[in-house]
Amino acid sequence: MKNPFEPIQDALRQMAPRERVMVLAGAVVVAVTVLYLVLWEPLMQAHRDRQMALESARHIAQRIEQAAALLQQGAASGAAAVDRKTSLLTAVDQTSRSAVLGKAPSRVQPEGDKEVKIWIEDTSFDNMLRWLQQLQTRYGITPKQLEVERGAGPGLVSGRLSLVRE
Repeated sequence: MKNPFEPIQDALRQMAPRERVMVLAGAVVVAVTVLYLVLWEPLMQAHRDRQMALESARHIAQRIEQAAALLQQGAASGAAAVDRKTSLLTAVDQTSRSAVLGKAPSRVQPEGDKEVKIWIEDTSFDNMLRWLQQLQTRYGITPKQLEVERGAGPGLVSGRLSLVRE
């Protein structure tokens, strides 16, 4: 069986010793470079990618844990702060007369013990949202239906609301 490297060996034998050393050194450099580029560098890049993915996953997990802790704190503090003893009509009446809404509703109509319909005329949109947020956090009252129209001036709205207790 013929040696496949025989032509290369013949070419090396015909070279001067100094040329042989340079060619062999060049071959070693090329072999090391090919091994580095084909094997080592892709392995290291894959390792770096996995490390970055792991760090990202850890960061996301940490943020999820923080959000869960905040939700648990909010649920624990929110459940204790909600006043469900005050009747729906009383809570709506008291909070609507406070400074949060800015002015009293033009009409309040109870619909049994579970629902109250309210008509508000020309009040600040921001104040109405603050009032609704106050109703929800303090009394557990949320809007079931809400119709808002542009008011007479900038930032003012008129609305019809149907409020229920959660």
